[in-house]
Amino acid sequence: MKEKVKFISGYGYLLLAYLLTPLVWLNYKQQLWLGKQLGLLLLRLDTRSRNSATTNIDIAFASLSKAEKAQLLRDSFIAMGISALEGIAILSPFRKQLLTRLRSIQGLDALRQTIENGHSVLLLFPHLTSVYFAGYLLLKKAGLSCGIQYNSPRNPVIARFMQKKFETYVYPAFTRGHLQRIVSYLRKPNILWYAPDLDLGRKRSLFIDFFNFPAATSVVTHVLAAKTGAKSFTIAFYRDEAGLYDIHLEPLLGFGEGPVEADLQQLNQRIENIVRLKPEQYLWQYKRYNTRPEGEEKVYKKKSI
Repeated sequence: MKEKVKFISGYGYLLLAYLLTPLVWLNYKQQLWLGKQLGLLLLRLDTRSRNSATTNIDIAFASLSKAEKAQLLRDSFIAMGISALEGIAILSPFRKQLLTRLRSIQGLDALRQTIENGHSVLLLFPHLTSVYFAGYLLLKKAGLSCGIQYNSPRNPVIARFMQKKFETYVYPAFTRGHLQRIVSYLRKPNILWYAPDLDLGRKRSLFIDFFNFPAATSVVTHVLAAKTGAKSFTIAFYRDEAGLYDIHLEPLLGFGEGPVEADLQQLNQRIENIVRLKPEQYLWQYKRYNTRPEGEEKVYKKKSI
């Protein structure tokens, strides 16, 4: 019975997404308004995400006033709603017109030179809400060819759909269990789009400060760089009020060549610096601090606010 429910709900979500694709015909101000309303609706209805985001913001921005934290929480859901509509726009047959939304790319020449020098590249992206839309803009506008590592959704219908869509733009598309295949891929001058800010549990992580609070930080990112000699770049992407994007590519110098703890400290500090520029565009709804050191209590409580 549960499997049938998963299939039905999966197809229901996909149908809803396709029914919403005509929204790309609206001008950006109208899309922005609708995205804002969607975000505010999620803020009201999605109790789990609201509680997670509230906890994360309390931890990361402890010095803010209660009103400032509430505003950041509200803005983060609005950003998530806008990004959801942008993700739907990628499904549209008119998606090529979206490329006008990319204003600038910084650091692209350095990344291309790295590949030309025979090195693979780990393109490390933090979980900003617009990750898929910005990734589409970068790959199409810059003409880059790369693979991706992502976490496959539990719903089998959504999982198959995402695999197919990913491989339209990026190939190969690896899931979490493909570590050896990823290592082989990075031993040649390829680019891998990779998320380093996932909580993978205590066994594969070290506790490294993220916004002055210990977060389980995956050692796999360091291992991939150390084993393959891949050069690491972080990618940051920001949306302004006009809906235009600026993308920044910046190398992590010496990543994978020294102690793992020093590498992960450098990485978390870089991600923190990226997030601080536009904190509302980070995915605070994700339980970044879920895994705790031995003996510490969980920080996420099952309660509504």
